[in-house]
Amino acid sequence: MKRITSLAGAVPRRMTRAGSVLKSIWLWRWILAAVTLAATLVVFGLSLESGLDLARRQARQRLVIAEAVLRAAIARYEYLPTVLALDTQVQALLADVDAPDRVAAVNAKFAAIATASNVAAIYLMDPDGLTRGASNWNQPLSFVGTSYAYRPYFTAAKATGVSHYFGIGTTTGVPGLFIGKAVPGADGRVAGVVVLKVDLEGLPNEWREAGEQVLVSDAAGVVFLASEPAWKYRPLHRVGAAEAARIRVERQYGDSALTPLLDQDRDPAGMIDLPTGDGTVGGLVERTALPEFDWTIWYVAPTGATLRQAGLAALAAGITCLALAFALAARSQRRRRLRSEQAMRLALEQRVTERTRELSAANDRLRSEIAERERTTAALRSTQDELIHAGRLAALGQISTAINHEINQPLAALRTFLASTAVFLERGDGATVRRNLERMTQVTQRIAEIIRHLKAFARKTGTEHREAVKLRAASEAALDLLQARIRAEAVTVTCTIPPEALVWAEPIRLEQVLLNLIVNALDAMQDAPERRLDLTAAREAGSCWRLAVADSGGGIAEEHMGQVFDPFFTTKSAGEGLGLGLSLSSLIVRDLGGSIAAANGARGAVLAIVLPAADA
Repeated sequence: MKRITSLAGAVPRRMTRAGSVLKSIWLWRWILAAVTLAATLVVFGLSLESGLDLARRQARQRLVIAEAVLRAAIARYEYLPTVLALDTQVQALLADVDAPDRVAAVNAKFAAIATASNVAAIYLMDPDGLTRGASNWNQPLSFVGTSYAYRPYFTAAKATGVSHYFGIGTTTGVPGLFIGKAVPGADGRVAGVVVLKVDLEGLPNEWREAGEQVLVSDAAGVVFLASEPAWKYRPLHRVGAAEAARIRVERQYGDSALTPLLDQDRDPAGMIDLPTGDGTVGGLVERTALPEFDWTIWYVAPTGATLRQAGLAALAAGITCLALAFALAARSQRRRRLRSEQAMRLALEQRVTERTRELSAANDRLRSEIAERERTTAALRSTQDELIHAGRLAALGQISTAINHEINQPLAALRTFLASTAVFLERGDGATVRRNLERMTQVTQRIAEIIRHLKAFARKTGTEHREAVKLRAASEAALDLLQARIRAEAVTVTCTIPPEALVWAEPIRLEQVLLNLIVNALDAMQDAPERRLDLTAAREAGSCWRLAVADSGGGIAEEHMGQVFDPFFTTKSAGEGLGLGLSLSSLIVRDLGGSIAAANGARGAVLAIVLPAADA
């Protein structure tokens, strides 16, 4: 009764203590989350600001370089219109625009200068804007005879003496910078205007190859040079109606729709996002003005790396705060655990006696189950050993049968050579004896190769040492091994394989396949009235060669056609064959990357193999 009363009083106290612990844990969790978030934000802001300052300085440096390169590209040709305006031949032509010899002289001079200076075009207009001479006078899109009085570079040059104007050519459709220079007349008035067209498209290509985002815009805010082709001839902001009408009248940018790059009309300072062909590109933007041309150069520095670096720094700060918090929490948890363990130890000691009997009974049941499982495991292991041993015996039987079948053919040839060698020795024919000995050496080598091949089949290994093999030479080698049988059985052999028939294969294994096919054909013709063996080869579509072995043995029965290449399938009498020749040949051809097929021809069976050509 006392024990029940003490337990009843302890339960509320434990529940109260647990509730206060839970409240304390949740409070510390909120404090930890707030501190971690604050540290992460502060580190992210500082790292981002530092990275943006660095990107801004680098952008300004690159902007200075881009401005210098653009100015140098223009200054390279700036002097040329002034020099041409003072040329005597140019002034002479403007004095008499209808003189053919003067027109020809100016055209030739302009063409030579344009070629030497690598400019797009040079042309001369009279006071009314009509072109009188041009460097492209002999080209289909010649400027000669075309009036450009409406173009701003003509009117500005007449009014101020010099002009700079970027636009798309109305005749050629090719963009460029037009530099105009007024030609002074004898009476002090403007006698004409010399215009030089410069191609600046090399600059955007250089910017693009360097991975830089650079734009050049005119006074109306229209981008005419850009590292991204999708930005060209588009204004940064929406162009006013009057300005858009002026651009279209002057045909400055051809048929461009003048679609703005930015949705808002605010000044693009700080960060900017520009559309591209496959998305958007953004970053920190810096700009500088070219007042003499009324242009603005924009440089967009990517900020992706800066954002990633700031994110990594913030992540590192957050991880550091969490690690510190976890260390403090682990220390506090350890203290609480020690106190809890001390309290639980007393309770556990009281329960040990009660649980001892239960554990003893459970241990007895567990020992019984363990013994039963050990007996089951031993039986399973014994069964597995028997299965493995049976599998090994089956594999050994298949290999020994294959060796017996494959070696019988060269052994028969070896016996034939030995018998013939004895006869030739008695006749004193040493040359034939030497040739037979060489062939016997080749046969023994062939036996070794066959054994090696069959061992490779047993290991399920792939082919090695492939090379370009002549089908004719391989076929003649196989026929040579069977020459004695062919003569004995009076078989007529026709081999019409082209000399250029080269396949990618292993020579020994290919000869083994051909030997099996020829032996199979000879066996099929043993009882045939006509014994004829034909070997042909033809080039197949898909860079392959097809070699066919045809006999006159009557063909393959339709009910056996699907079993020709099955292991141990044979129509021969008992003791004459194991039915492995065509099966092994099929395996070899597949390993060589080819295929084999059986069919019936005009007189008998046709076995054909298809192998990849050596030049494939």
